[in-house]
Amino acid sequence: MADLLTWFAFVGTAVFAVSGALLGLRKSMDAVGVSFIATVTGVGGGTIRDLLLGATPVSWVLNPIDIVLCIACAVLVSLFNTRLLGRRMQWLLYADAAGLALFAVLGAAKAEAAGAHPFVAILFGAMSASFGGIIRDIICSETPVLFRKEIYISAALAGGAVYILLPVSAGFDARAIAGLVVALSLRLFAIRFNWTLPFPNYSKDVD
Repeated sequence: MADLLTWFAFVGTAVFAVSGALLGLRKSMDAVGVSFIATVTGVGGGTIRDLLLGATPVSWVLNPIDIVLCIACAVLVSLFNTRLLGRRMQWLLYADAAGLALFAVLGAAKAEAAGAHPFVAILFGAMSASFGGIIRDIICSETPVLFRKEIYISAALAGGAVYILLPVSAGFDARAIAGLVVALSLRLFAIRFNWTLPFPNYSKDVD
């Protein structure tokens, strides 16, 4: 369990950092700005999760490997800022989807290990998966995807729920991979086919 959680954390941090770096480049930031956005995106959700769970000081304070990883991702994205990354918005959406799926399961698993109620553990998964992206979008003056008419946090909730609701006897690896596949698939299909949840159409007329 510990090994898979560690890999989920590293990969999730890296892909979120890539999404932050891509948005920073899209906003024409310099190297420092791109690295900053990559870092707050990569560690933002996990930091808030750990603070609420009482896991302090958060891991990157004592061992800044996550910070180094985020900066390295920012540097690599900047160096390969060529035609391969020409369609930055598309790459941004895919990197964000991968990070969302990974952190949905990671957050739920960490909350469960800390003794949180199953319902709260699912919420922690969604929070871990979305807060880094929300911070990124707010800093970059973008409307956070959470506030748009898209399937986003719903995908994180679904992935966390699959992990939590599967019996412990199924084994951590099976539960984690199932949750990851559900969250990632739902988000990617939503991107590909423009899936949205029902949205109320409020009348603008005032009686």
